[in-house]
Amino acid sequence: MLKTIAGSVVLILIVLVVLAGIGYKKYLMMTALPPPKKEHPEVVVFAKPEPLSIRNSTTTVGTVLAPRSIQLRTEVAGTVADMPLKPGDVVDIDQLLLKLDTSVEEAQLAGAKAVMKIAASTLKRTKQAADSQALSELELEQASAVMSQAAAEVMRLEAMIRRKILRAPFCARAGLFEIQVGQYLPEGTQITMLQGIDKYVLLDFMMPQQAADDLHVGDKVRLAVEPTPYDAYIIAVDSQADRITRNVMARARVDMPPASMQPNDSVRVELEFGNPVEALTIPASGLRRSPKGAFVYVVEPDLIDNSKLVVHPQNVVPSITIGQRVAILSGLRVDQTIVSDGSFKLRNEMWVIEADSLPTNKLDVPEVVAP
Repeated sequence: MLKTIAGSVVLILIVLVVLAGIGYKKYLMMTALPPPKKEHPEVVVFAKPEPLSIRNSTTTVGTVLAPRSIQLRTEVAGTVADMPLKPGDVVDIDQLLLKLDTSVEEAQLAGAKAVMKIAASTLKRTKQAADSQALSELELEQASAVMSQAAAEVMRLEAMIRRKILRAPFCARAGLFEIQVGQYLPEGTQITMLQGIDKYVLLDFMMPQQAADDLHVGDKVRLAVEPTPYDAYIIAVDSQADRITRNVMARARVDMPPASMQPNDSVRVELEFGNPVEALTIPASGLRRSPKGAFVYVVEPDLIDNSKLVVHPQNVVPSITIGQRVAILSGLRVDQTIVSDGSFKLRNEMWVIEADSLPTNKLDVPEVVAP
């Protein structure tokens, strides 16, 4: 009995010792400190804000118009007798474009001229007889009326012939068409479009309501045309705004336009309006956005170690984009330094180093052991 009790006690003691050893080992593992981590700076590019005077701006799309343009149509019906005009031709003023068959009218005109010649001779003899009082005043008036009728018939037939001959009203470029000699054309048949050629073109565009209040005839707008932007000047503004959009149509003149600017082309128009506003510009890559708004990372010395530079997010109010830079209206000072490239990998109070100041040997980059 005693041996059994002693064996049980010994067994219990062994179990307790094993459990104590396991617990102590776990304690050592839990209390063991990890090795200190080494902190490395993030390599970024710094930039200084630059002051700039800007104006409010907006962008719209305009349509290029020729200085003069007409839709060439037949005024009367007829068969094409001559067609000197070719698709895409450049024509001079008064150049023959198309002639319909006028043989019937020309024959009638020849007869009308013969009648007018007889009427003119009759009127001359009647006047001589009336001067000698051989004929009455009534007979003279009748001869004069016959002469007037004959002359009117000649004028009518000449006008009919002119209506069948189409000439260029100004120097222009013809569009494409498919009309051949001998083809019958009904009245009002569309021939082609004539786009006037000159040293300038016109541009129609819609001005937003807020811009229309500040832009007037004579003001300058800019056309975003590659490779060099062009300036244009407003020459007319519509008398009313659009009932739906509240925008106002304006027309500008573009002097010496590039050859690539064709009628009906669309061109991006940049409008500046309002009084100039002082702002700061930074590289567009340095501007970050979040649900709370736009911000930049400002570079400042660390409060604990002045030899280190750290970053802090700072909210700003951005404005227009000018090329590769963006204007900042408020939230930034001209004496501050921001991160212009590499800001996507930063967070608050992160240690940074400028790319230009990075040592040639990467092993020389300073390291700090985190406490």
